[in-house]
Amino acid sequence: MYVSVTPEVAVESLTKFAGGLGVLEGDKLIEAKSMGIDYAVITMYHPRGYASYEASDGDLAEVSDDWVISDGRSLGSFTIRVRGEPVNVDPIMFEVSGSRLILLRVLEPHWAVELTKKLYVEKNAEEMFLKYLILSKGAATLIESGLLGDIDEIHLQESFAGMTAFALKDLSRVKFVTHSPGPWAHPVVHKEWLLSEFSLERLKDCVEDNYVNLTECVIKLVPKSYVVSRKQLKVMRNVIPSIAERLTDATNGVSLSRWCDKEVLNYVLRDSGDLGEFARIRQKLKEELIAYLRRAGFSKLPDLKTPVVTWVRRVVKYKRPYFITRFIEENKDLNAFYVLGGKPHPQDTYGKMYAREFLRLSRKYGNVVYVSNYGLEDARYLLRGSDLLLFTPFPGWEASGTSFMKAGVNGTPTLASRDGAVLEMIKDSYNGWLFGKDISEFIDIYTSVKASEVDEEEYEEFSKKLSKIIETYLNEPEKYLKISMNAAKTFVRLADVRNTLFRLISG
Repeated sequence: MYVSVTPEVAVESLTKFAGGLGVLEGDKLIEAKSMGIDYAVITMYHPRGYASYEASDGDLAEVSDDWVISDGRSLGSFTIRVRGEPVNVDPIMFEVSGSRLILLRVLEPHWAVELTKKLYVEKNAEEMFLKYLILSKGAATLIESGLLGDIDEIHLQESFAGMTAFALKDLSRVKFVTHSPGPWAHPVVHKEWLLSEFSLERLKDCVEDNYVNLTECVIKLVPKSYVVSRKQLKVMRNVIPSIAERLTDATNGVSLSRWCDKEVLNYVLRDSGDLGEFARIRQKLKEELIAYLRRAGFSKLPDLKTPVVTWVRRVVKYKRPYFITRFIEENKDLNAFYVLGGKPHPQDTYGKMYAREFLRLSRKYGNVVYVSNYGLEDARYLLRGSDLLLFTPFPGWEASGTSFMKAGVNGTPTLASRDGAVLEMIKDSYNGWLFGKDISEFIDIYTSVKASEVDEEEYEEFSKKLSKIIETYLNEPEKYLKISMNAAKTFVRLADVRNTLFRLISG
């Protein structure tokens, strides 16, 4: 058996959607059985979800995101110690596509229950540390209990789940995966916090200084560590040079059974070259998208001849939502329809500002809609049925990205910055389009003057290319369709998450 410990996982009706890591872990969970792999994912149960928003009086207001475990089987509660106090945890197990999902539900004490109610939302760094102590110690206890059976490997996702390595007795079967080059993914904690919870013997190589970088510490401890694209491998060697030689790459992928339309997949597997047939399939997907927007209550809808351009993902500064908002304002008369979507973190001032700008544009223009509570079902329709996806992260900040993969396997091409796994899968003007520079040095977008210079230079190329793509769609439909077909044919092969699983397990 292979076990993944992760801060989040996204599985329809069983968990709350937050970000790309959760969807990736859900995709692995869904596809493992098709490879003959016995697979389990362990994460926390957060009864108040992540974040949901609704438009109110012209603004976005956060609303309740509660959910309740209704099914599943308890594996039997157990006690761990956090902050010197007993914490009672009840692991609830579900079957997902022949694999196992275990949600750790905190029963008591009251402070621990309160701490784990929301995903990724904490008041301060200490609360965040304590929350993931519960996940890490809970996961380690469950793994070592024998309730999951014989375990071949343990995969730890991101630094806070990586603290499971500090609690496990045997690290010989442990692998660590870091999914972000950015500083938020490599938290620094005071060494006394760690020493109060874990043995000095386990931490002796990490606590020479007063503050400990968790990513660096975990990578030093475990036998093998991964990043999720070749580009991230280059960036991480600059971000944390001390562990550069201990990293290898295992590029992310997506579940074809979950994300790829069956007709598109059949078309690709038959190696058909019939553009007429492909055009019919793509029109069907666009009709399904329009119908979905109508059911969602949008009165403004595109027609089949108007290109649908989509920017959908977590709303955060490094993903550069301001590229598409600026483009819309500067190209008011362009014949295109824009779907904007995504949630900001409840404590992210920048993200909330950009989300409000999405809302403002959707109210101002007849060809813009904003999907404020972008989730799994929205993603399925939008990424399949759009004519173009925009993928615009600041270079060096996106570890991999998978939205462009979910789009690509359906023949939706992407206009992308040269970041993450894009460089391994998109060939400019063949199966998508690229803009900007391939920058591997890590530039702090919040403090560096150079970040603004990069933005301005890259926006100019982005704007020109986006205008040209829209023009191609309208005036050279066969040329556009060939790129769309090439996207489907290449991405079905390159972006299959089974490649990722094989690399992680065999590497």
